[in-house]
Amino acid sequence: MSTKNLSNSKKVAVMAITATLYATFFFISGLIAVPQFTLLYLPIILLGVFPLWFGLNGLVGSMIGAFIGGAFVEGLGFFSWIESVTTLIIYVLVWLLIPRNAGEIRSPKNLLLLAGVYAVTLLAGTTYILWQFTTFGLLPPELAQLILWPTFTLNIIIEIAVCPILLRTLTPKMRNWGFYSGSFLEWRSKKAKAKL
Repeated sequence: MSTKNLSNSKKVAVMAITATLYATFFFISGLIAVPQFTLLYLPIILLGVFPLWFGLNGLVGSMIGAFIGGAFVEGLGFFSWIESVTTLIIYVLVWLLIPRNAGEIRSPKNLLLLAGVYAVTLLAGTTYILWQFTTFGLLPPELAQLILWPTFTLNIIIEIAVCPILLRTLTPKMRNWGFYSGSFLEWRSKKAKAKL
């Protein structure tokens, strides 16, 4: 098997694994939901770490998993694309904003910076999805306003509690296994070095 085929196999495997994990976390999240909206959004844990580990292939897999979750957990049918776009927004923002040393965060200052990144990205994603749901008549605007802050608060607590631990413990393994993609700053630095 050529190196290129092995590399392509690895990319497809990452997409399949991330899609499966995302859909699974989505199904578990369906335990706490209002009709057509998941209050507890466990895939946020994955969105806090996947951009750093899996890059573009993780994004594709996560968007597929989000569509599956939207279709089968929330019963959105065609409107499941809203879940995929929400995933795109959060994933890309995390990738752009996450600190370069996110896998080694130990100081309170760095942890606070990471928590800020998670808060901004989660708020952007939650606001977007609720706006889309009200625009397309999937949720009444009054209900969307009512659940915005409880949904955000519940999920940010989970993300801040779990993601830094996952990053610190699993990032070295991801590097060793060749899955580590890095943040936007790391990617840009690699591109600049490659040009030299």
